[in-house]
Amino acid sequence: MELNHHPETDLEYWEAIDGLGGFSWHMNHDLADGRITDTEGRVDQAIEEIKELSKTLVEEIEEKFGVIPPSKCPQTEEKPPAPTGKVYYWDWYKKMKRRYYQKEYEGIICSACPFSEGVEVMIAMGGGIPCSFKNPTLLGGRITIPWRCPILESINEARFFKELQEKAVKVFKEKMERLQEAYNKSQSGD
Repeated sequence: MELNHHPETDLEYWEAIDGLGGFSWHMNHDLADGRITDTEGRVDQAIEEIKELSKTLVEEIEEKFGVIPPSKCPQTEEKPPAPTGKVYYWDWYKKMKRRYYQKEYEGIICSACPFSEGVEVMIAMGGGIPCSFKNPTLLGGRITIPWRCPILESINEARFFKELQEKAVKVFKEKMERLQEAYNKSQSGD
């Protein structure tokens, strides 16, 4: 099995490894749950090829980026710091996941919206829309057009912008009050 484009950057490696892992996981579960059948063993073979490709990519990031693969990580509850210039695989993985979702989040209209619950919620939701607007069914959704808010497909635009403006003013005032309170505390010596 080969990739259409071999990764070059650490983020491209993460995307490939994460994508292959997700695909393999889904195929395995679809097979186990009977959603797909594999009378000739082709799916099992494909899953094994995906695992091998992932293993190869993990070996490459060890050499290219100093990522210590899980098989070489200390198997202790409290692992020691990674050697200078190296990083443990799962620490690298979490950092890349955050970078990936931060990039995705910055590329959608939600990043400019006060109803957005932020990139951390997006990460926790596996890429779902982090929206606190009145329609909770959007929480697991995805944006298909980066500049188009999905809420506008189901609500009057004028009403939405009015509520958006009210929310923005409320968030701004709350932050102003918190900052003022912190400043006053610092000046009074508390």
